[in-house]
Amino acid sequence: MSPRNYKSELREAQAEATRQRILDALAVVMAEGVEALSVPAVAKRAGVSVGTVYRHFGDKAGLVRALMPHAIQRTGSVVGEVPTSIEEMDEMVRKVFRHFETADDLIKAAFASRMGRDARIEWTEERLEIIKESLHHLDQDLTLEQLDHLGKAALILTTSDTYREWKDRLDLTPDEAADEVMWTIRTLLRGVRS
Repeated sequence: MSPRNYKSELREAQAEATRQRILDALAVVMAEGVEALSVPAVAKRAGVSVGTVYRHFGDKAGLVRALMPHAIQRTGSVVGEVPTSIEEMDEMVRKVFRHFETADDLIKAAFASRMGRDARIEWTEERLEIIKESLHHLDQDLTLEQLDHLGKAALILTTSDTYREWKDRLDLTPDEAADEVMWTIRTLLRGVRS
């Protein structure tokens, strides 16, 4: 007799709650400045077994990879569709900067750590592709080389590190920082076109 395969909404909700608890625990461990990530430390902080962590994330790398989407979801900075106009890009930058500003201290501390920086760097390639796709919508005549250069510049202009510089050095609000970033992106696009 084979086991029944059935979906249980309650079981799925419990699994998702456990997954979120593990990722929150990972953020705490990272925020504490631990140099080397320890799955047992994360499991202990989450109140689950080490096996549960592995069952949800596969391995340590899978656990760390899951942190960025978790942080994005937790801060509400999920970007829906790829912006296809300069107005949509402007709104996306504003939304992201506003969420950087309102991110809770735990997420900020986790990403300020060395492991957090490594997690953000892993996410860079995907962000770069989204930005390049958006820039291509803005100007379909851009060459691949131009897209690459502009994409890298726009990526750096929209990171949380750069946002902190806008805020700390120039005392700009999220919207004021977004205005500066979009002015720069518009100027770069005009420069490429001329």
